[in-house]
Amino acid sequence: MTIFDQNGHITTKGFFLLITEKADQMQRLELSEHLSFCDRCLEEYLKELEKFTLLESENNISKSVIKRVKYKTAWLSQKRFGTVVAAAGIAMVLWTSGAFSWGMTLEQTQAVEKLEYQLERISWKNQNLLHDMSQKYQYFLNKLDRREEGLYGEK
Repeated sequence: MTIFDQNGHITTKGFFLLITEKADQMQRLELSEHLSFCDRCLEEYLKELEKFTLLESENNISKSVIKRVKYKTAWLSQKRFGTVVAAAGIAMVLWTSGAFSWGMTLEQTQAVEKLEYQLERISWKNQNLLHDMSQKYQYFLNKLDRREEGLYGEK
């Protein structure tokens, strides 16, 4: 099958093979190379392309695409609105609780330090009290041991 005529231009069979993509790799290479420098064949190729109709869809898909875009836009807007409402709610709770005021934070820190100091004092008092009770208990047990020794003799 000849894809070029005697003058070196592409034949109608060559255009047909190129447009229908039935040309083998070597033929496609030769045809595309010729189209790159021959304006006459390029114009003829474009005219041949116009003869072949492109596939047209039976249904108009623009309505379904627009419907999907509107749905997706509405969904994203609701998602963003929900995020903004949640963030605003958290900010309001923190604001009203005084989390953002420096003075309140300083007062809370001082109150915590005061409580820690008092707990430490109570702990020391309890420790001293337990130590005193332990010594008195030991003294009492020693006294009982001496009495028993006096009454019953050595053990």
